[in-house]
Amino acid sequence: MDEFDIISRLFGPLASHDAARSLADDAAVFDVPAGYHGVVSTDALVSGVHFPADASGDIVAQRALGCALSDLAAMGATPAGCLLTLGIGPSWDEPFLTQFSHSFGAGLTAFKVALWGGDTVYAPTPFVSICVHGVGEAAKVISRAGARSGDAVFVSGVIGDGYLGLKDYQNQETSADMTAYISPQPQLELGQVLAGVASACIDISDGLAADLDHICHASGVSMHIDAAAVPLSAAGHAFANNQTALATLLTSGDDYQLAFCVPPNDVVRVDAIARDTGVRITRIGTVIAPVSGGFTAHLLDDAGDEMTLANRGYRHF
Repeated sequence: MDEFDIISRLFGPLASHDAARSLADDAAVFDVPAGYHGVVSTDALVSGVHFPADASGDIVAQRALGCALSDLAAMGATPAGCLLTLGIGPSWDEPFLTQFSHSFGAGLTAFKVALWGGDTVYAPTPFVSICVHGVGEAAKVISRAGARSGDAVFVSGVIGDGYLGLKDYQNQETSADMTAYISPQPQLELGQVLAGVASACIDISDGLAADLDHICHASGVSMHIDAAAVPLSAAGHAFANNQTALATLLTSGDDYQLAFCVPPNDVVRVDAIARDTGVRITRIGTVIAPVSGGFTAHLLDDAGDEMTLANRGYRHF
């Protein structure tokens, strides 16, 4: 198949929304309702870096869409549409691309997001880039910069299963935590409910420690985090049998859960939010004034001492 065959046969049928303009133009056109902001994010995943080079088309599609939408979840936005760019390498043949398009289409339906267009190019190293567009109430869009001293720090779901899932995938072992890696589920509903409640929020992509640091830097604060309070799955507890192993789970990323801060007066609302959304939510710490001029999340062990971390999270460079 050439570029136009790929578009017309595999992705044209997915781009049925009016904003896509039947893919007849080079750009999509969409409206933002009055009183709302447009929220836009882009995410690129490169073969051999963000997913295994031998990953199937359905795994690549699931990871790409889930990771991209997680950024909208962290800002409390509702997805509207996306632009898909495929860098197609020699190993991405017609069966791979067919599998990708079927899985991508299923994800669009599940997350209620439309394909508005995109681009296809040749790339020696295959990649996927997705630009997601959403909307959020102007007064309620969440940022990383609103945390204040005294706020409670929470996290959704469990931490560490993204790392364990990748290990199981590499070892060709089927497990529940492998699903967390190959098919990340963005916490869109939770993010939307947190809009107007959370003072700051971020999705856990680079590692819990690193991503909490991002909130600290943006907000000009520090945090005390009780490492033992961080929720783990049964597999996570089995793995974290010493402090070094626990540190690995807290810094490896790929969890795509939400970490967020809530002012003291609104903490009582969190239990109801967990119940209404069906999402496990755990308090893991407190926002504090900057320590020694630094803006850092201090992960504390059972004795109250700061854990030693070999690194704080994933870095591209």
